[in-house]
Order: sequence, then C-alpha cells, then structure tokens
Amino acid sequence: MQLEFSTPTKVIRSVSEITHLLKRLIEQQPDFQNVWIQGEVSNFSKSGAGHIYFTLKEDNHQISVAIFRSNAALLKFLPKDGEEVIVQGQLSLYAARGQYQIVGRNVEPVGIGALQRAFEELKQRLADEGLFDDIYKKQLPRYPRKIGVVTSETGAAIQDILRQLRERYPLAKVILHPTLVQGDGAAQGIAFAIQAMNQREDIDVLIVGRGGGSIEDLWAFNEERVARAIFNSRIPVVSAVGHETDFTIADFVADSRASTPTHAGHIVPDQDELFAQLDGFDARLRTTIQHQLNDLATRIQELETRLAPEQRKSKIYQLYQTVDTLDTAGRNAARRSLTDSENRLHALAQRLNALSPLATLKRGYSISRKTDGEVLTDSEQVSLGDRIEVQLAHGHFACCVEEFLDEDHQK
Repeated sequence: MQLEFSTPTKVIRSVSEITHLLKRLIEQQPDFQNVWIQGEVSNFSKSGAGHIYFTLKEDNHQISVAIFRSNAALLKFLPKDGEEVIVQGQLSLYAARGQYQIVGRNVEPVGIGALQRAFEELKQRLADEGLFDDIYKKQLPRYPRKIGVVTSETGAAIQDILRQLRERYPLAKVILHPTLVQGDGAAQGIAFAIQAMNQREDIDVLIVGRGGGSIEDLWAFNEERVARAIFNSRIPVVSAVGHETDFTIADFVADSRASTPTHAGHIVPDQDELFAQLDGFDARLRTTIQHQLNDLATRIQELETRLAPEQRKSKIYQLYQTVDTLDTAGRNAARRSLTDSENRLHALAQRLNALSPLATLKRGYSISRKTDGEVLTDSEQVSLGDRIEVQLAHGHFACCVEEFLDEDHQK
C-alpha cells in the first residue's frame, strides 16, 4: 500500500483583500452597529471641512474616533483633550491605515449634563464675541403700532401674549409668524421666522418665545443659529421663553427679556394709565394758570398801596389790561389744550370702538356658534342636522344645518 499526503492549497491574498474582509466582518456585526464607549480625549483636531478626529484612551488602550461633518455640526459641545466623554457610534475599520475606529454620531461629557455643558460653552463663546453687550441693545418703541410674534400658533404662549396686548393696548396690531418651538427643525424654523419678519417694513418690535418646559423642551432657544438671528435682527427683539426662572441664550442676546410670555405683553403701555396721564396734564395746566392769575392779583394790591393817588388810576388800568390779556391768553391756551386732549381721547375711543366685536356685528356680520359655545370658523366643524346659534348686533337666533353650499365639503 502506498500512502499519499495531501498538501494544503496555498492562497495568497493582498493587503487590501484582507483589510476589506475585516472591514466587512466588523461592520456587519450587529453588536458593532451602535456602541457607546467611554474614555479620555486626546489629540483632538478639527479639519477645515468640519470633520472631527480624536483618540479615546483608557490606561494603555486606545481607539480612534472620527466624526464627520454632518454629525459634527449637530454636536451640542466640542470635547477637549483630557476630558472624560462617552462616544456613540459604529465600529469600523479605516482601510488606509488598517486600524479599527469609531465613526461617531454623538459625544456626551461624563459628570455634567450634555445640554448644560453645551449651554455654558455657547454662552461663554457668544459673550466673548460681544453678542450680549449693552451697546448693541436696541431701545423698544414706547407706542408700537405693529407687534410681530414668533412662536407656535397652537401653544398657550400666543394666547397669553394676545390677551395681555388686548387688555393693555388694543390699538396695536399683532402679526404672528408661526413656527415649531420644540424638537427637530425648531431652531431652524425660529431663525427663519425672525429673518422673514425683518423683511417687513411695518414691524416695530418682535416677541420671540414659548411657554415653559424642561431644558430639552426649551433647547431650540439655546441654539447658536437662533442667537445670531436675534442679534442680527433690525427689529428690536423681546425674548419671552419659559417661566421666570428659565434662562436661555436667547434671553442674553435679545434687546429685552420678558420673564414669561404673559409678561411680554407689558412692552406696551397700559391704556388706563394713558387716560389717567391725560387727566393729570389737564388738571396741572388749570392749576398753573390759576396760580399765575392769583399772583398778578396780589401784585396789583401791593402796587395800589405804594402808588401816589394821582398815579394809581393809570397804573391800575395798565395792570387790569395786563391781567385781561394774560387771562385771555391763558384761557385760550387752556381751551386749546383741552380741545387737543378731547380730540386725542375721541380718536382713541374711535379706534377702540373699531376693534370692538360689536362694531363688526353692526356692519352686517354675525357670529355663529355650536350649542357648546364653540365659535364656527370652518364648515368642517358641523354636520347636516346640527343645531347652531347665530348672534347679530341686536339679538340672536338658532337654526339647523340643512345644506352645505361649499362643493368641497364632505356631506
């Protein structure tokens, strides 16, 4: 019997073949698709294209980290050498060097909240650039005619702002630019709305804000793009974000901060205070004129006792004539002042009346409501057979929906 020995087939592979084979094995392993790795940052660098590179070290072990521009732009803070961080990403292999690395998507600091750290970093950087300096703060108009508001059209903030403005200064008109104020795309939407408002020529002041929430909910107002949009605004900006204890980057860069959206309504004067001021001006003017007349009368009496009998008559006649002239001038001035005040009050009353819902009804309009009181603004709110109430300028009545005249309505 003759024995035969099998010789293994020699397969020679190139470096690139082995590298790509390992790369596929690593990147196809499910456990390596989304990993979180903690370590100390060293050799941090950022390329001109916006990519970030650094090494993550632990004792005598290390792994390279690459965060490409699309993800780097979304980081809430930039790590520094010596800091302990957690990197989220995918394990991969850098073929050019034949070494494995983490392609990062997010970085969080260890020992301090990522959002708070990002807030402090951006606040310091913008402060160093001078964006918070008082010399750049624009003065708010005392009597704004049109007020722009950048917030959500469905949130409580817009209702609070509108209620305050109606109560304090109904002469002002409000222009709303609705936008997201929370979540993905919110910061971009807020910045765009501010820029869009600045394209108008009729906005006197701009309120930017939202109601309260967590730091995550308010984060859009801590984004750099929002801060720079506020700083570059030609229109004075009032930041009205969250509750009184909430502070955002928008608060620091804005021309004025309102502690809440409700308090933002105090940027306008109170109409009751304005009417009281007019009454005070009128009273002071009358008092001043009366004092002048009393002083002249006293002077006449003093001169009568000092003049010789033959001079008294001439001097007294001259003083009487002076008193009459001053009295006439004073009365004319008072009459003109009162007329001007009455005209201003009349104009204000007319403008207030024009904004009244009753004035609208008197022009032939009506208000339709469902039986539960909901105001009807769209035919989609009711169905055939529903009972509705209609209010006129004088009286109201009930009716039943029998037909929709809008062809697009689904019967």
